[in-house]
Amino acid sequence: YFGILNGIDTVIWNPATDAFLPAKFHAQKPEGKKICKYYIQKGLGLKSEGTVPLVVCITRLVAQKGLHLITHAIKRAEELGGQMILLGNSPVHWVQKDFEDLANLHNKGTSTRILLMYSEELSHMLYAAADIVLVPSIYEPCGLAQMIGMRYGAVPVVRKTGGLADTVFDVDDPSNHEKANGFVFEGIDEGSLNWALDRAFRHFIDKPEEWNRIVQKIMENDNSWNNAAGKYMEIYNSIRVG
Repeated sequence: YFGILNGIDTVIWNPATDAFLPAKFHAQKPEGKKICKYYIQKGLGLKSEGTVPLVVCITRLVAQKGLHLITHAIKRAEELGGQMILLGNSPVHWVQKDFEDLANLHNKGTSTRILLMYSEELSHMLYAAADIVLVPSIYEPCGLAQMIGMRYGAVPVVRKTGGLADTVFDVDDPSNHEKANGFVFEGIDEGSLNWALDRAFRHFIDKPEEWNRIVQKIMENDNSWNNAAGKYMEIYNSIRVG
């Protein structure tokens, strides 16, 4: 059996040409990302500080996506002095209601925004603004959020499962030094999430040069469908030759 990851549409998801963004940027010229972050912070009423880590989570609010971990991340980001924006909604009434209650609790401050909706335009702007993209799924056959996030220079914090385990490699794991591109945790408990999120915050705050190297690296990574299609062709050709 062969496993091939999905790809993302790098025409639609391209920070160098994205019409939704207030400023364009790419790996060799990343300055526009700071403008995108400021634009989102100011537009949503968050404290406009470039040195504060901004976590973004864009997802359907269903059990598969790790609802209790998303809820905890909101609290933890605040405790660490960071910011978090959640964009998504739920087809399940009680889940939607729970997150509405969370929004009423947190949206009054200057560090958290819970936006219970879907907006293509806003999703593009949030990926561009994010320092960290959070994907704490309980299971995830492939997952695109981490790939889109990396395309836009958002360092992924993910749970080690499915396609997330195949695309994100922990920066503190010496065996993954060449592939290292994010922060990974294995458990489904709050402590496991803390372990990864805390490390991401420390890197962002205490090791800015290393952080910037990671950002450049992930933006240069090829998660396009062209790359995926090439792997399909390799398999087809190997079968034909065999």
